[in-house]
Amino acid sequence: MKSSSPSIGADAAAEAMIGDGKHYVIMGRPESGYSMKVRSAMRFKGIAHEWTARCLRNERLFKDNAKVQLIPLVFRPDGTATQDSTPILEELERDHPEPSLHPQDSSLRFLSELIEEYGDEWVNKLMFRARWAEPPDQKNRGGTLARGMLDGHPLRFFAPIVARFIVRRMIPRMSFAGANQNNTPLLIDSFETLVEVLNTHLATRAYLLGARPSFGDFGLWGQLHQCFIDPSNKAILVHKGPSVVAWIERMLNPSVEGEFETFDALAPTLRPLFAREIGPRFLAWDAANAEALRKEKPQTELEMGDQLYFQKTFKYPAATLGILKNKYAAASGDSRLREFLEDTGCLPYLVS
Repeated sequence: MKSSSPSIGADAAAEAMIGDGKHYVIMGRPESGYSMKVRSAMRFKGIAHEWTARCLRNERLFKDNAKVQLIPLVFRPDGTATQDSTPILEELERDHPEPSLHPQDSSLRFLSELIEEYGDEWVNKLMFRARWAEPPDQKNRGGTLARGMLDGHPLRFFAPIVARFIVRRMIPRMSFAGANQNNTPLLIDSFETLVEVLNTHLATRAYLLGARPSFGDFGLWGQLHQCFIDPSNKAILVHKGPSVVAWIERMLNPSVEGEFETFDALAPTLRPLFAREIGPRFLAWDAANAEALRKEKPQTELEMGDQLYFQKTFKYPAATLGILKNKYAAASGDSRLREFLEDTGCLPYLVS
């Protein structure tokens, strides 16, 4: 089902579907890459679902069912609720296996899952920095969030005032995402590098691994879609990444247009993404964060090239790095994969 407009009637219709045995209900926001990621995957799989935008009018429903203050909150057809976009996609794949999110080639599947994690944990930083650092982005996103939160509420006329409070609240949170003043040049360069290498890779194919989307498409797209709806990053995408823009628009309603390509066909243009971004930036930070957590250090610090990168140490990415290592171990028998990861500088972070 297509998502509904965030009207009172649509909210009521979505809530009525919770536990009806037929539909999933996604409680999210269009400004949330993780919410959009889940919706795109359900659309691709043709899963019956309804969308309801989280706002003050349905906040009680959210609080009664959410374990953490994060969206999306997804209600299964039996009425039970779940959170965290990656496990949600894995559950959807298990319960609705066709069309699959994974290629049969175990090496390509691992690269796809690594890209998904890169999108969730690193590209989110690139999006978050521009969204709350640049004044045009602050004004735009503060406004949409305030209007969305107050949609249909008696206090909706105070949205301009609420927007200013949202911006004021979000700016200090930038440091938690690593978007501090020290890291800003590196994050800007990272975004521009990603757009450059991804534009080349997507110039000759519809999706990351060929003519159909994979797990990696959804994770990376969720964050790049957010970049595309924010003024500053959108300008870079339009100017430097026309093939990326076409892919972003395609992923709103992705479909099977053909088959996955072979490892050998994909490797030449995938290699720069792993060698310039995923290895020396994402995995280097991920491993340093895990080590800092092990040593009980509140701050993670590392050198990226000739630049110092630092941010708060977090438990969650340390846990997901462990999951990535287990996934690599399961696929490591393929010499092509090992050579690719070694050549791109990724391997040391996945076997230590």
